[in-house]
Amino acid sequence: MSLLHAARARALDAIRRGREIAWCPDWMNLGNLLYIGTWAFESRADGTDRRILLQPSKEKPLSIFPELRRRFFIERSEVRFTDRRVMPWSGPAAPEPDRYEHPLLTPYIEKVLLPGSPLVAVPQDIGDRTMVVNVRRGDYFSVPQHRAAFAIDTAAYTLEAVRISLADHGEPSEIAVVSDDVAWCREHLSALSDHAATRFRDGNAAEDMSALVHARRLVLPNSTFSYWGGYIGDVLHPGREVIAPWFFDRTAHSGKAGQLRPGWRRVEDIPGGWGEPPA
Repeated sequence: MSLLHAARARALDAIRRGREIAWCPDWMNLGNLLYIGTWAFESRADGTDRRILLQPSKEKPLSIFPELRRRFFIERSEVRFTDRRVMPWSGPAAPEPDRYEHPLLTPYIEKVLLPGSPLVAVPQDIGDRTMVVNVRRGDYFSVPQHRAAFAIDTAAYTLEAVRISLADHGEPSEIAVVSDDVAWCREHLSALSDHAATRFRDGNAAEDMSALVHARRLVLPNSTFSYWGGYIGDVLHPGREVIAPWFFDRTAHSGKAGQLRPGWRRVEDIPGGWGEPPA
């Protein structure tokens, strides 16, 4: 940063003493934004006013949570000159890496995420004995830097997680696979049918999240969207089975997933390990 830019930044910091605005970039998807929502919700307890910048591309995903959108998100035209632009996901105020059990998680879900949300309704095709297996592909594999950070041997992890679930709780009535790449799942996860009748559920973001939320047996990947299906479903269906990988990201905390709830079953290792899978 040049001396001129540094001086300008100090001057703006002296002037901007209004609301804190989480200056979220467009690359942040729904799962990340729900974490930022906990930061905004937390501020109400101490009387401060925090808001989140709404990127136009996120209007549709946020329609799943209309109360969250109404209470905390603002468009760029609503930002005041005196508002402070902040990045709560980085720096010393970032969440601790050891575990995710925010004290306001349950009230945030009950008071902000669920009111008016289509997630409250139970999907007709997700029964009490259905095991929902969520598979994350997408940009974890199509974007080189994301692949280097997040990609795992998806097939090896999924089959290992299902094996652990079967050992712990027996066979389900069926397995429903929920994914952003159903075609890949059909090709590479056919072995799931050795354990139970398997179907591949092709839906939009709201339908996918709903399946995760209402599954009594749930296998999650290393994905923030998926974790929120775990959090919300734990509030609606306490005591259900949730399985998730120990691993999240090679670039931070030695790979450890700090977002997992204490009651979730962790998959500590998979055949071949947690290294980046071959192309």
